[in-house]
Order: sequence, then C-alpha cells, then structure tokens
Amino acid sequence: MAGNSEWNNIHIAVASSSIRQRNYLQNMMQGMGLSIVINEPLSEAFFAKLDKASADMVLLDIDENTHKDSALLDRLLDEVDIPVIFNDISALRHNSQLEQSKWYTQLLLKIAELSGRPEWDALDISKVLVSHTSAKVISARSTNAPRELARNVWLLGASLGGPEMVKQFLMAIPEDLPVAFILAQHLGKNFMALLAEQLDRMTSFSVMQARDGHVLCHQQVVIVPVDQRLTINPIGAINLQSIDTPTRYSPSIDLAAGDIGLRYENKAGMIIFSGMGDDAAIGAKKIRQAGGQVWAQEAHSCVNSAMPDNLRLLGLVNVSATPQEMAEMLSTYYSSERSND
Repeated sequence: MAGNSEWNNIHIAVASSSIRQRNYLQNMMQGMGLSIVINEPLSEAFFAKLDKASADMVLLDIDENTHKDSALLDRLLDEVDIPVIFNDISALRHNSQLEQSKWYTQLLLKIAELSGRPEWDALDISKVLVSHTSAKVISARSTNAPRELARNVWLLGASLGGPEMVKQFLMAIPEDLPVAFILAQHLGKNFMALLAEQLDRMTSFSVMQARDGHVLCHQQVVIVPVDQRLTINPIGAINLQSIDTPTRYSPSIDLAAGDIGLRYENKAGMIIFSGMGDDAAIGAKKIRQAGGQVWAQEAHSCVNSAMPDNLRLLGLVNVSATPQEMAEMLSTYYSSERSND
C-alpha cells in the first residue's frame, strides 16, 4: 500500500450537501494522508473559507440536488481559480464493491492528475487498497481514465443498418477525443442492453444505457432509451422523463437533437448514419440553428441512405463521408483542443 508520505502534500476543499458523503470522503481521504481543509455544503460560507484556505483543488459532489444551487455553481466555475473535480457519486448508490472500487480509483487518479506534483507521477494507485470494502482497487489500465465533464456533445442517429455503421465509426475514434456521444438508434427496447454491450467491446469509449442522474463526461457514449426522453441538466447530469406526446420513431432522433442543441448550442453536433425515414430532419435544423455541425454518412456506404439523403436534400449537411472518414475528420476537428489539454 502506498505510504501516506506520497499523498500528504495536497489540500482539498470538499463541497457536498450530504453529511454522510462528507464523512465518508473525510475518512477515506484522511486515511490516505490527504489533507481536508474544508468539508461542508456549497454556500456563501464555503466561499468565505475558501478564500482563506490553502486548498489545491475543490471536490464538488454532484447529485440530483446540485442544480438547485445554480448561482453558487456558476460562481464556483467562474471565480475559483483552482481546479474543480466533479465527483459523480451515483456509483455509491449501488451495493457493488466493483462499482465503488472503480469510483475510488478514478477519484484518486483525478486528484493525482490535477496535483501537478512530480512525486505523484510515479505513484502506483493500483496498489492502493480500499480499506472500507477490503477490496483491491482495479488497475488504472482496466478502468476508464478520469474524464472531464462533457462540453462537446454529438448526437449519433441511426436506423436500418445503423448499428454496424456506428460500430465502424466508434472503432476509429481516438481514445482521447474530447467529445461525448448520445446515441439514438431505432431499435426495439429489448435489444438496447445488447447494443450497449457490443459497442462497449469495440471502442475505447465507455458505452452505456442512459441512467438517470449519471453525469455525462467526455469519452462516453450514452444510449437514448426507447420510451423515455433524455435531457441533460445545467450541471451535466442526465434526466430521464416520460414522453408526453408519442413520437413517430422510437427513440426520436428529432427530440434528442433538439434537446442537445438547446443545452450545448454551438458545442453540439449531429452525425446521421444509415437509416430509413425522415427522422432527424427537424433535429438537424435545430442543431444548425444553435450553431452546431450536422454530418451525414455518404450514400454508397449506407445499407439504406434515405435518412442521410433527406438531410442533404434539405441543405442541412456540413460533411458527407464514410463512418471511418468521419471519425478521422472529427479527430482533426478537435485536434487543437486536444493539443491544449
């Protein structure tokens, strides 16, 4: 187990509305030798103490109540000049040592990454034991690296022939691309879990079915449910809601695109793959109106090109290419952002 001397040079301010979670973090971090300089809810008092504390970073717990303090959250993001870690505690709601170990590992890796201290670079976090569960933390190589809150979000829309085309696209995506994908695939409800499992094995991105409260991060692919509306709140957490008005297609690409364009504006994008029908036309207009990009699979590589062809006919497409080519072009599109990270 790593010695405390490797961890005791960093000071953390914890902001959490949960007493239980604050106590848990306090015990866990102090057990590793980390110094907790503030541990209380995000409030005016928190900011007053932060100005005087020698904190190296802020650890902000994200849950379903965080967005209610949007003014304080905005202030934290705009005025605080030290790194802020968004800590998604949804994994801790599951009684699973595996999920808790993944969460614990990712949190420690993120702290190490942001510390900027040379002695942390050689720290082998895979040797750390989770004393609270007596379970060994999974090696960083077998978990997803710590990810940042999604700011670039692209909708992937597909229908007939789409799963294979999406798979080709995701297989060609670089593992460090600063993008999150929302996948709206016309498919039966019973096949969504299988789709997530198959795609997850084929890409370096994490592919998952949508989960209410999950905080969307870069290098993730979230699949839109067939029977629920997926929106993303101001702090980046997924909200799943019942669909009030039945849509012609399930899930509705138009509905998902409109919500993403409204939320992310010119940081939103849309890629339409092989498929039948006219779903995506309204959504593509909304993405373009928000300042985002609309790309479409070129006709010859489609199983059925009706859906992307319709967007081209309407003059809504910025780029037409094969799935592999679009993956390469998206990498180039964000190359300057990746080089600055």
